[in-house]
Amino acid sequence: MFSIRLAAFAILFAAMPLMSGCASAVAVGTNTALDSLDLQQMTDQMAASLVADPDVQSAIGKEGTLKVVVQPVENRMTGEILPRGEAEAFIARIRFLLAKQAPDKFTWVINRETFYRLRATELEAQLGPSPDAVNPRYCLWAQFYSLTKEDSNRRTSSYLCVYELTDLDRRTTLWTDKYEVKKVAVKGFLDR
Repeated sequence: MFSIRLAAFAILFAAMPLMSGCASAVAVGTNTALDSLDLQQMTDQMAASLVADPDVQSAIGKEGTLKVVVQPVENRMTGEILPRGEAEAFIARIRFLLAKQAPDKFTWVINRETFYRLRATELEAQLGPSPDAVNPRYCLWAQFYSLTKEDSNRRTSSYLCVYELTDLDRRTTLWTDKYEVKKVAVKGFLDR
């Protein structure tokens, strides 16, 4: 009888994450930092939102392929450190997803800083036209914000990650969307 109860408890415990689904934006664990699951969920959501947006579709219909330059993430978080490599991953994955899902809708223009860094490496291959000859019309960028509260029992971090596709000629925002998540870390006996 005990083994049947133990098995039923194990099945119920294993199914709990599945029952909670994606309806909750609160993650409970031992760390409140953004992680690889956030990277995947956030970039999947943002890429799908961008490609399906009616204003973006209208611009593609009028102009054809949109010339887009990608800017690094702006870290406006408080109390958290987002290393450059991790910050770049949040934009690079969206670019990869869009290049794979909608290759005929976007032309990705190399950032001027990257172009000159490559030129300085003395590559034998030609790098193509200078940045002054290729002018992107749009800029994809993101800003990350956080609010953290900590007491003797737990640490709670709320994140707001805002993505925008900006029309550089008109100085307007063509598309914007956000990803929000709240994470709670309960402190253990040794953490106090």
